[in-house]
Amino acid sequence: MNQGTTPVLSELRFNSANMTPKLRKIAQFINQHPVEVTTMSVDELAASANISVATIYRFCRELGYQTFSQLKLAIAKEISVENALKSDAETGAGKDDTHRFPDYLKGLEATRDLLELKEIDKVADLIVSARRIIIVAVGASSVAATFMHYKLMRAGLMSHRPTDMHLATMLASNVDERDMIIAFSASGGTRDIIDVLKIGKRAKASIVSITGRRRNAVADLSSHHLLAVASDSPITSGSGLSVISQISVADTIYETLYWRDAGVRKRIDLATDSVIYKHI
Repeated sequence: MNQGTTPVLSELRFNSANMTPKLRKIAQFINQHPVEVTTMSVDELAASANISVATIYRFCRELGYQTFSQLKLAIAKEISVENALKSDAETGAGKDDTHRFPDYLKGLEATRDLLELKEIDKVADLIVSARRIIIVAVGASSVAATFMHYKLMRAGLMSHRPTDMHLATMLASNVDERDMIIAFSASGGTRDIIDVLKIGKRAKASIVSITGRRRNAVADLSSHHLLAVASDSPITSGSGLSVISQISVADTIYETLYWRDAGVRKRIDLATDSVIYKHI
């Protein structure tokens, strides 16, 4: 197996001529867009390179990787090493600990521009009318999911935020068309989330997902899909940008609920009054 021995990009540059035409097409695309590929799902790469998903999996196996995720990780590590070497070679460049802030601002602006307000309105309607709301996430996306749960509870809306995915699965097994599931997943490809959503979809529950990509398995299972811009690669998974973008979408939903529903506003005011005395 090739993993961890030969740099992936170097191998693709020098050996792509020996590949079949379809595999060579993938190699050329990766060489031209290595950074972009590390943040793509297998479906996105297939669409971008105009190649079938099955061919991409065959390409991975040809290189000695069992999954596309393993290949992406190898590419991301290689890029990370190259960038580190370039950084070390630079002279007189002081370290700026605030360098991520411009990325956060750009990500928030992109998330704002990609939000479809009609979809936000539909999601708000579903939340208000739902008998029960289950919010699921794993990893760093759990931060945004917990924030969403906090906001809904503040609005007097009964939601569940299981942190154990076995418990989430049990809750999902008891939903019906009166219930809804809200899923946060930057990649849109987390197996635990997908399994829960499949159960919910079979039961005809409404499913809302907030992911970082237009095309992914979580989005495909959802009745409503919202984008929260993420630049995660396998190495930067769980980045601050992903979490901040997800929280901004959650807060937009909350603000929509507040201004559109008098009952929600009243409950929020009551919740505020109930805790205000705790402030010194």
